[in-house]
Amino acid sequence: MSEISFQTSSKKSDSSSAGLAREPLMARLARDLEHDPFWSSILDAGAGSQPRDWSLHVAVFQEPFLTWLLDGRKTVESRFSQNQVAPFGEVQAGDVIAIKKVGGPIVGICMVGATWSYRLDPKTWLQIRDRFARVICAENDEFWEARREARFATLISVDHVRPTSDIAYPKNDRRGWVVEQNRIAQGHLNLWP
Repeated sequence: MSEISFQTSSKKSDSSSAGLAREPLMARLARDLEHDPFWSSILDAGAGSQPRDWSLHVAVFQEPFLTWLLDGRKTVESRFSQNQVAPFGEVQAGDVIAIKKVGGPIVGICMVGATWSYRLDPKTWLQIRDRFARVICAENDEFWEARREARFATLISVDHVRPTSDIAYPKNDRRGWVVEQNRIAQGHLNLWP
């Protein structure tokens, strides 16, 4: 199998788009989840320019995959592409993903448990399908046929999936994945706000 990397983690509303869209997404998520002990500790620790060992991503989901992710049927997200674009090589165990509905708001959040990145070849395609079809809710041939031209794949197990209030996130491009904030390494100086 042409697996490039694998990582695991040991880490155990607001719909007004005008003013709130200018407020950092991390702050809006933290406010929405302030009463959730797990998420409030993660998001509060991630605010500001303090060292943070995780990145914040925004992933766009279409139905029925969005519902399946939020209700727990889908436990691994898959992204296939012809080029090495995010999340390929960008997402790591412990990162946080804001779950965005196609053409709509952010509706949930989750944490990355593990990632697998692949350069695809015929053998790898079969191995990915055998290993992941059930957990990515892709047991029909149409799913695989629609992605047959892909050369790269990223598979992401998700933990701590939780719906949020609708959080406006203006986005006007076709990217299905955005790295909203990168991790801040220890010793990194943030000289520009």
